[in-house]
Amino acid sequence: MNRVTLTDELIIGKGRDRICYRHPNDSRLCIKISVTNNKQSVREACYFRFLSKSGNDTRLLSCYRGKVETNEGTGYLFDLISDDNGEVSRTLTELFKNRSLSDKDIEKPIQQLNDYLVDNRICVRDISPSNIVYQRSGSGFKLMIIDGVSNPGVYPWTIRFKYFVKRANDKSWSSFHRKVRRLMTEQKQVLRAN
Repeated sequence: MNRVTLTDELIIGKGRDRICYRHPNDSRLCIKISVTNNKQSVREACYFRFLSKSGNDTRLLSCYRGKVETNEGTGYLFDLISDDNGEVSRTLTELFKNRSLSDKDIEKPIQQLNDYLVDNRICVRDISPSNIVYQRSGSGFKLMIIDGVSNPGVYPWTIRFKYFVKRANDKSWSSFHRKVRRLMTEQKQVLRAN
């Protein structure tokens, strides 16, 4: 197997635990490289295998596609979510900070995303504006989750029963709404300062 060479020019984003690179040889994929250990990536890979075996609808997720060796270590392959024009879809955090969106713009789509997760029994460990992208297309837009998809607890029933998935996701959504309010407050402060 050939090793993939990653460079700083390919970096799409940096999180607390991982760096995400555009795949240099496949525009449909990105490569996540762990900064410290692969714990989060391994947990996500296992969870995506479970979702696949269970036949869950994963159309609003950036799905795990395998591993690859790189010059930066073992990489985990995921779908790269892009707009119709080929540009990488922007996160809600980016759009809020650039004043391209307001919380009212996404109120209904966020509720639809929440319903989708519960209906399909999909747990998301970290529902954050940085982990959701706004994918634009000729027919409109949709919200997609690009990170944090995994079982948030140690209990196996959390991923099997709708009630427990809803309870786990409700905690994550509370945190999401706090983060959105903080971004909105920061946005208003920037506007007042200008």
